[in-house]
Amino acid sequence: MSELHEVTFTGNAPEAETPITPTIIKAENPTAEEMTAIIENIKVNHDFDVDVKSTTFNFKRSKDKDTNLETVREPLQIALAVPSVNGLVAILEAGGKQLELMLEIVENYVIAAARTLITDDLKINAANFPNEKVTFDFLANLPKAQRRGGGIPKEDWTAFAEDYIDVMPGLTGKPIEAVANMAKIMVNRLAVAKTNEPVLLLVTEMLGIYSGTPNFEEHKEVVAFLLSKADDFLNISDEDLLANL
Repeated sequence: MSELHEVTFTGNAPEAETPITPTIIKAENPTAEEMTAIIENIKVNHDFDVDVKSTTFNFKRSKDKDTNLETVREPLQIALAVPSVNGLVAILEAGGKQLELMLEIVENYVIAAARTLITDDLKINAANFPNEKVTFDFLANLPKAQRRGGGIPKEDWTAFAEDYIDVMPGLTGKPIEAVANMAKIMVNRLAVAKTNEPVLLLVTEMLGIYSGTPNFEEHKEVVAFLLSKADDFLNISDEDLLANL
């Protein structure tokens, strides 16, 4: 196992062998064993109001406007402290700014879920809005990929569509117009195809092909959401379909 570096600093950072980032410095690219050691180290005498989560950050490609060269930053894995159940209870009891932030996060999540419903169904209005589909209980019981779908930023959908249109003509032999049409259906969260089984099956097939492309890791959250959505539409019962008409 390679040596782990641990440097805590305030103000000017001390010199270190690894690049300095505004956090605890660890091995640049820790192995699974090293990350386990990092987490265990943090847990020693740690605050029970937080849990330590190993999180990997992936970065999008960037293009130099002068050289036209594309580069991408290597994924970064960090051990993060997030509020535990004890911590959430403490926040509720203490109130103040932390509670304001917690309520804001919950509110924004519900709003994002409502926005997804409205985007998916043009017939929804203030009179027939399905409030039962944005309760916290309902949202919590959705498949994980769908729960996260409402929180995917618009720029991530745009980046996915651009990459999909860029690589899929060469992989499928389809004209770029057809690929662009499929990308549009996907970005609209399959709303126009939810009762069209052939299209949904084609979506699943195309996403399977896309999953083998170089930039898939950058867009895997979008792909997971779309696959889950397509699966739900493919398995909707006649009773459920009738209830939504």
